[in-house]
Amino acid sequence: MKLLAIMRPRDGVDVQREVARHAASELGELWKLYRGGTVREMYAPAGPGAVLVLEADSVEAAQEALSQLPLLVNEVMALELIELRPFTALQMLFREGVAR
Repeated sequence: MKLLAIMRPRDGVDVQREVARHAASELGELWKLYRGGTVREMYAPAGPGAVLVLEADSVEAAQEALSQLPLLVNEVMALELIELRPFTALQMLFREGVAR
């Protein structure tokens, strides 16, 4: 299963200070997840946070894998997980009677 993980700073947190404080351990944990195949892609949004593309057996398995990230453990970031499914709407173009 493919998932999108969006990590955003929690309200009231000094993001610069806390990210700097946990950066080395956060990056080490991310590297383990990448090397193990759970994290497939990593992106930096325009502001603080991260966007990860994950591969996991379930949403629960993805949550468990990410639960060791120091920025989540220390409540610096909030996590949103979105299950990604194949986009199938284009098949409507190939049905009989559909104007193209």
